[in-house]
Amino acid sequence: MTSATSSIARYYANNEKRFISELVELLKFPTISADPSHDKDCRNCAKWLARNLSGIGLKSRLLETPGKPVVFAERIMDRNRPTILVYGHYDVQPVDPIDLWKTPPFAPVIKGDNIFARGAEDNKGQFFYVIKALEALIALKLVDCNIKVILEGEEEFSSHGMSVSLPKWKQLVKADSLIVTDVNTVNSGEPTIIMGLRGIVQLTVELDGPSYDLHSGSNGGVAPNPATAMARLIATLHKDDGSIAVKGFYKDVAEPTRNERKMANSVKFDKAQYKKITGVDPVGGEKRFSPAERLGFRPTIEVNGIHSGYGGPGSKTIIPSKSIAKITSRLVEGQDPDKMLGLIIDHLKSNTPVGMKLTLSDKHVAGPAIKIDAGSTLVKKAALVLKKLTGIKPVYLWEGASVPVITKLARTSGADTLFVGFGNAKHRAHAPNEYFEKKLFKLGYLFAAEMIQSGK
Repeated sequence: MTSATSSIARYYANNEKRFISELVELLKFPTISADPSHDKDCRNCAKWLARNLSGIGLKSRLLETPGKPVVFAERIMDRNRPTILVYGHYDVQPVDPIDLWKTPPFAPVIKGDNIFARGAEDNKGQFFYVIKALEALIALKLVDCNIKVILEGEEEFSSHGMSVSLPKWKQLVKADSLIVTDVNTVNSGEPTIIMGLRGIVQLTVELDGPSYDLHSGSNGGVAPNPATAMARLIATLHKDDGSIAVKGFYKDVAEPTRNERKMANSVKFDKAQYKKITGVDPVGGEKRFSPAERLGFRPTIEVNGIHSGYGGPGSKTIIPSKSIAKITSRLVEGQDPDKMLGLIIDHLKSNTPVGMKLTLSDKHVAGPAIKIDAGSTLVKKAALVLKKLTGIKPVYLWEGASVPVITKLARTSGADTLFVGFGNAKHRAHAPNEYFEKKLFKLGYLFAAEMIQSGK
């Protein structure tokens, strides 16, 4: 262990109690970006983060956007030296269903090694360990590069504000390396380097039928049913083999290289463990591809929610007047998000059942996919650091999830990108009872410090 590594570890030991206390304060902000009633909470959280970053030696401020404010901080030593840009997001997912939470989602609770709260893993806990690593490096005078930090407040809600603002921030975000911790490890918990993320588009589909809810006895067999119609419309999106039935959807899909496919499949996909964690067998998607290939290299269309008619206790014998479905599509390299959204819309219009009025709203293009060069110097360094810290050789994963603005941020900043996080499916991000482990917070801190101190 080098003297620098020892000093970094000792700094954590001396300050761990305060670090966790600050994280708890951060987790108390109910920063649900999708809910306008939490706009003030998001702004207050952004101000808190700006103060925290100023307190550790960075010059920080809020950047206004058409949506939530972005927290930006920097410490420029010499513009001729390398610059590292750190990305994170302070907004969180909604907490529904609230009755499944064992403790209040914004009243953080520490049980043993675990911190329970919405945002504990995604993404407050993960970006905050990087901030604390920066604090240590600055305090110990171990930084020989320029540092920039950008924290947005709409990642869970399309990243619109930051996305439309990035072109005017080109010089501000210019960097050599971009570090993103908004990712997980493989389910087994082995240290993981994410080699790509899928892009995403979304929309809301509404089918309107009768002017009001009709008596299902007096009108059944005569009036068209929007709930049944929505089921039929949604069913047209896929073929029996799990592939997407939208015309032209696969035309621009880039095939993975032989080496990428080999690397992706080298990580054993444990079907039994997957079922243990999720409660279902991994049988979704295109049957001719392995689970790893489906997640990393193939696009999807998923129904995130479908609603119609009565859902309370007992029965209510009606034909509902309307039905609504929320749809997202994950995209892979080569697919243009605007084009893909257009193809999905055309398909829905062409397959609208007779007697229904189709309305499409909440149409968002969040961002395209991103894929990392397997030969990247940043990836090679991360592999060495992970092996050094854990004693385990890292695995490589092409992730199925999305961080909407990252592709645009990478292109605008001109930076090589690194995706390494220490969250895991077991931490229940986006679900009730989300949590993060203090031991992983420490591991993330050590990793970030090792990656940043050399400035490469």
